[in-house]
Amino acid sequence: MTYVVTTMKAREKFAKAHAGEIGLPKITQIGFGNGGHNLAGEPTEPTGLEAAVSGEFLKKNIESTAFPIPTTLRLVGILDFAEGNGKNVSAVGLYDAEGDLVALKHFLPKPKDDETRIEIDWDEKF
Repeated sequence: MTYVVTTMKAREKFAKAHAGEIGLPKITQIGFGNGGHNLAGEPTEPTGLEAAVSGEFLKKNIESTAFPIPTTLRLVGILDFAEGNGKNVSAVGLYDAEGDLVALKHFLPKPKDDETRIEIDWDEKF
């Protein structure tokens, strides 16, 4: 089971952008965390009010972007072999250029060691 939310901050920015009051900042970073699950190992449901990734232990720049179809933006973030070892990754989030968390995902914990590389392909569908 996976839970995904667009944060309240992002929704506020979308509303203001559609009114022409602001431009939307680029998504520039991905955060990795270990706080997206409960003690039983089940994913917890984010509220959308979060300002940071649950249990965040690393924030990195987005590796790449692509448009697999014209209405979908694919963002790629990578937790590489030397990063986050000994953690159980269960939360990832997207940050915009202003440092605001705009989307958050909680999922079953994935153990991370130095022989594991975790690639997150996050599709934003419009």
